[in-house]
Amino acid sequence: MNKIKKPNRKQIILFTCLLMFASLAKAINVNFRGTLVESIPCEINRGGLIEIDFDTVIIRGIDGNKYRQTVPYTVTCSGTGSVRLAVQGTAASFDNTAIVTNKSGLGIRVEQNGSPLRINQLISINLLRPPTLTVVPVANPASLPTAGPFTSQATIIADYQ
Repeated sequence: MNKIKKPNRKQIILFTCLLMFASLAKAINVNFRGTLVESIPCEINRGGLIEIDFDTVIIRGIDGNKYRQTVPYTVTCSGTGSVRLAVQGTAASFDNTAIVTNKSGLGIRVEQNGSPLRINQLISINLLRPPTLTVVPVANPASLPTAGPFTSQATIIADYQ
């Protein structure tokens, strides 16, 4: 049969100290709070409309370079962090970097720092140096547009990543 050992004096003192500290321990509640938001707001062009007038465009002159214009815009965000930018709209069926227009066979290509920007695709930007956006008319080589006035519409968005 196994003998049960009696605790020695050191073990009794240690056990007594542990009981004393355990009785001194107090529970403290911790509260957590915050606010959920979709994103930190950014403002494009101070909320103002951006209009670009191509004036008169010669159909045979549409080559993806001629008639290029810079998009005059600003981006202001109320917080700090990584910012993403996108041009939202309906892409032309013949070019996913061009916004559809009311004229079949004509699109308005959007470029970021000289390179085509895919419509509806978010890109990371440096808020201190936002990219230069340009737009240029492009024609569907399989079906050129007909003469007449044209319009197109897109939305520039910016948000935090």
